[in-house]
Formats: sequence, C-alpha cells, structure tokens
Amino acid sequence: MPASRQQIDEQAAEWMIRLHEGGFSDELRLEFERWKHLSPHHASAAARMQEVISRMQSLRPQALPAKAALNAAFAAPRKTLPRRATLRALLLAGCLIVPATLLLRSQYPQVWLADISTAAVEWKTVRLPDQSTLTLSGASAVDLHFDAQQRRIELLQGEVLIEVAHDPARPFIVHTAQGNMRALGTRFVVKRTGDTTVLSMLESRVAAQSENEQQTLEVNAGSQALIKHDAIELLGAIDPSSIDQAWKHHQLVVENQPLTQVLDEISRHRPGFMRFDRQALADLRVTAVLPLDDPERALNLIVETLPVTVKHFTPWLISINKNSAPEK
Repeated sequence: MPASRQQIDEQAAEWMIRLHEGGFSDELRLEFERWKHLSPHHASAAARMQEVISRMQSLRPQALPAKAALNAAFAAPRKTLPRRATLRALLLAGCLIVPATLLLRSQYPQVWLADISTAAVEWKTVRLPDQSTLTLSGASAVDLHFDAQQRRIELLQGEVLIEVAHDPARPFIVHTAQGNMRALGTRFVVKRTGDTTVLSMLESRVAAQSENEQQTLEVNAGSQALIKHDAIELLGAIDPSSIDQAWKHHQLVVENQPLTQVLDEISRHRPGFMRFDRQALADLRVTAVLPLDDPERALNLIVETLPVTVKHFTPWLISINKNSAPEK
C-alpha cells in the first residue's frame, strides 16, 4: 500500500533531523537521495521540510525582537516533549504553513538562530570582539549581546568555558534561565543542565545572582555552585587543573556519579536519541574518564564496568538496559 501524505511528511522530518544533527555519512546521504527519488511526493516533502528550516535560519537578523515577543506571548509553563519528537512536530507544523516565527518556541530553532553553536561532537573556540574567549563543548549554543555599555553572553544550552578579557568600563555577564553570573576575574565554566545552571570557577571570582534576584553569592576559584531560579548553593571544591585537562581532551571526568546523569551528558554529545529507564538504573554509579568526542566508546567503557547492555536500533536510536539478575 503506498505511503500516505502524512507518513511521507513524517519520514521527511526524520531525514531532516538526521541531516541537521551532524555525523551524516556519504552512504547515508546517498540513501537520502534514493529516498527522495522514490516518488515526486518524497522530493516535495523533503523540499518543504528544508524550506521550514531555511525560513527559521533567515530570521537571524530579527532573532532578538522575535524571541522577546514570543517569550512574552508564551510565558505560561508548558510540558516539554522529547527533543526529536518536538523537532518532528515543528517541521510538520511548518509544512502546514504555521508562521516560522512561532517555531522559535522550541530549543531547536533557538539553537539554529544562535550566534555561536556546535554540533553534537564538535568543540569550538571563538575569540570575541573584546578579546575574551569562548570554548563551546558539543551541542552547545550562545547568543552575544555586545555594545558600548555591556558584554553579555546568553547560554541557550550546553556548556561553555569562558576566559574574560579585562575591561573595567563594561562588565562581563553570563545569563541563563536560572540567573546571571558577573565576572570579577578571568576563567570559569558555565553549564546548563535541566532546570539548573552549574558554575565552576577556575580562576578568580564570579558574583552569581538567582533569576528572581533574591540571592547573590560570590563564588571563588576552586569552587562550584548550583544556580536555580530562586536559590544558589555551593556544591563543594573542584580541581581547576583537572577541569582544564578534561576540556583540553574533550573528556567527562566523573567520580561516583549516578549513571543516569552520565548518560544524560553522553546523550547531549551524541546525535540521535538515547532511551533508558531511570528507575531501573537508579542504583548504578560511575567512576570513570569518558571521551565525549567519541560517545560510542564512552558507552562501551560503561558496558565494560557496569551490568548494562546497549542495543542499537538505528544509528540515531539506542537503548540502554540493566542486565537481568541471573537465575539461581
């Protein structure tokens, strides 16, 4: 039975997700071309999906006013869908001629419109106009707000290592949904994780303020802080040299950390979707040095040390399951 229009559109959306997640081999590109040539309907669906993405990318010059208006219009809390399901829904909605600016409600268009972004296994170092330096880890995105009065970085997702150039006339501020961090020194790492922000101080100090402006805390070198919408708490001491080495070699260094948190981090650095049962894996913990620029190897190292199995359904869908206890 021939595929319906909806089925073809869904298949086209999946192809667009693969194309824009990176790691797309020549073999898979040929497969995509073969899929497009199966019928005029396939080629048309692919063209419509690409047009949706192109419309969103063309909004870059108007990104700030568009996002500001949308943030005001859609300020009410809403449930979050899995990231691939969200993108598929947006692409399909775009083919139904939903105005492209509405698609900015999702994290995907937000990242496509970001001033600086990285793919899942990409690290990027950028020198800013003031000679400060940003290094983004995989699947990260930032917006820049620089003018005569301010230097402000908005971390949209992921993680960034910041080295601030001295400029007493313009404060250097990093903003996330959970709060602001005003640099009083040079080097620090900011990471978005779920509904929190983690600040790791490598040198000097940062004045952190919660988004509701009810709490401010100065975080010194060698310390780490958890920033929430309404609170800031110190997490304890860190080794700045160890963090430097981890960034240099694109590694994740964990000590007795819950496996589910480690899988969340690997998933961010891996194209596609990783499925696992949090409750089933809740009692497993990890101590390891894992290569984030090679997430498959990272998963293999976990399999070697913990009672879990990784199943690959497609290059973009894997499942991690706890091994069943042997029968007595």
